[in-house]
Amino acid sequence: MSPDAPVPEISVVFPTYKRSARLPGLFAALGALSMDPARFEVVAVDNFSQDDTYETLCSLAASAPFPTTVLQTAFNRGPAAARNLGWRTSRAPVVAFLDDDCLPEPDWLDKALARFDTDERLGVLQGGVRGPHGFDAAAMPPWFHSQVIDGPTPYFEACNIFYRREALETTGGFDESIGWWCEDTKLGWQVIEAGWDRSFESGSMVEHAVQQRGWKWHFDNGLLERNTVRIAAEHPGFRREAFWRSWAFRREDAGFVCAVLGLVVGLRYRPALLAMLPYLWWKRPQIGQPRPLRVMAAAMAIDAARTSSHLRAAVENKVLVI
Repeated sequence: MSPDAPVPEISVVFPTYKRSARLPGLFAALGALSMDPARFEVVAVDNFSQDDTYETLCSLAASAPFPTTVLQTAFNRGPAAARNLGWRTSRAPVVAFLDDDCLPEPDWLDKALARFDTDERLGVLQGGVRGPHGFDAAAMPPWFHSQVIDGPTPYFEACNIFYRREALETTGGFDESIGWWCEDTKLGWQVIEAGWDRSFESGSMVEHAVQQRGWKWHFDNGLLERNTVRIAAEHPGFRREAFWRSWAFRREDAGFVCAVLGLVVGLRYRPALLAMLPYLWWKRPQIGQPRPLRVMAAAMAIDAARTSSHLRAAVENKVLVI
């Protein structure tokens, strides 16, 4: 892109990793935005995919109706580093972050930019996220993944979020020491604690893809929840808004610990086994669910991963959390 090109009003930044098949749909959705293409730019960052992702991005950028910059990281250190590279390369005073499995609706940018134009203290704006048409989470099989965001959250999910550039510069952007899982949450709280306002715009909507991840993906993410405890220790506002209790992230986390303790003590004192009942009730299989015992066992393994990561992080960060 020529350095003499007019500065856009808003920049769209998204990292991508080995999802070249999704990119044409994303570029088509960006091309269908109601905003004049001369008013925004797109910065796409291939996070060291080592497949055809970079070439696909370059091909799509060459025919895109909006200015597009394609970047590539030297290695993959998670989305935090890729997003930082993207927004630091962009030029607009407002930066929109999007994930590569999300499709923005036509007035996505218009609605968000209008909010920044009318509130000079607005530092971070969350947008709405919905599933595909007809999506029903209750009807999905176990271990699917999607996002539904219909109001402000304490997580500041980067699948659809907007930041004022000045706020990004003040805070330094995403914490690359986290890499992945809560790197977006930490940035949101840093911006708030730097004195900026936050808000939510339901009209800036994106559609999030539904993917079947498998229980192992959820298990691995459970191990990453140590970052949740780290953020809670560093940012008390997050702990107040996100945690079930100040000492437990979820009700089920406390239930799992009680169940384990009840089982151990119950080997010698049988009444202690009753402490397992609340957790077992919460984790009971749905009626008609296929392979219920396997699903229940996987759910317990995931909770074990979460709890172990919480306890480890609690010790590391000197905070009481289970």
